[in-house]
Amino acid sequence: MRLAALCAGLMIALAGCGLSEAMSRTPADSGAAPRAATTGPSVSPSEKERPALPEVTPFTVAADEPARPVKRAAVAFLETLFNYPQGGGSLAASRERLAARGLPAQNIATAKALLHEDATGALQVVYPQLGGLTATSSSIMTVVRQAVLRDGKLTTSTRTLDVRLAKRGGIWGVTRIASTGGRATKAVGTSALARQVLSSRKIVLPDTARWDIQAGRVDDRVLRMLLRLSRDHKLSVCVLSNGHPANVYGSTSVSNHTRGRAVDIWTIDGKRVATYARQPGDARNPARVLMERALRYGSDEVGGPWSFATRDGGTFTNTVHEDHLHIGFKR
Repeated sequence: MRLAALCAGLMIALAGCGLSEAMSRTPADSGAAPRAATTGPSVSPSEKERPALPEVTPFTVAADEPARPVKRAAVAFLETLFNYPQGGGSLAASRERLAARGLPAQNIATAKALLHEDATGALQVVYPQLGGLTATSSSIMTVVRQAVLRDGKLTTSTRTLDVRLAKRGGIWGVTRIASTGGRATKAVGTSALARQVLSSRKIVLPDTARWDIQAGRVDDRVLRMLLRLSRDHKLSVCVLSNGHPANVYGSTSVSNHTRGRAVDIWTIDGKRVATYARQPGDARNPARVLMERALRYGSDEVGGPWSFATRDGGTFTNTVHEDHLHIGFKR
């Protein structure tokens, strides 16, 4: 029922319209009245114990987000592709589902690892962060919670997907999923420092980032930085290594994320960096405070909503970094 409700909501928002209209509307914009609560039939204790897919809420790209049309296009695509009933996870069924809603249906083979023909799928978009942006192309690194129900068994994961888009005829559309966020691997002697980060209640990590840490792909300086910055603030990480474009977007330079030497943070104390970016960058702004501290703690690659200099170094900014803090080490 929950999956059916989501699909129905998406059909209202997307069916019968082209991609440009789909991008300009979200469930929150549609003006539809909230659905009244309903009381279902009573169930036996054994039925209550059966696993069920979690409820999914269509994601709304907030008005203060940068590159809002691009993010909307990525969100619409992911919600349509990865929310499906039993039997709807095949490539053929997925293409039909996308095409029926006016969304690009080609090049979805790269997402095959996250589609399951013999199961029911539910995906909740958590946050779409910019990974790169030009006049005609973009990377949206999207944190998602995916649940799959197969033969009465529920499996879940939180991933960071690298969604690539292109602008053609003034319309943004997804061209492919460049990364599905990696996979769990056997930990290779996780260090005490890594265990501190993994167990911290003040550092919120998608599974994709956890797998990076467990596999030893993350520089100790990044781990120490996260622990120091989280002393006074709760941080939500979007990406460490997997899920980020291999190169600095639009260039041939290898990203420091690829080398395990950078982290992107999208919320501070539960508030989006994109919201902090619309506020004055004074000394009390937590996003600016953390940028200054990152410089003080030794990072020589700090990006965010503002460009400024301190005695410890300087920061950089552009549209891509209006929705997160990038903290890295050049070498």
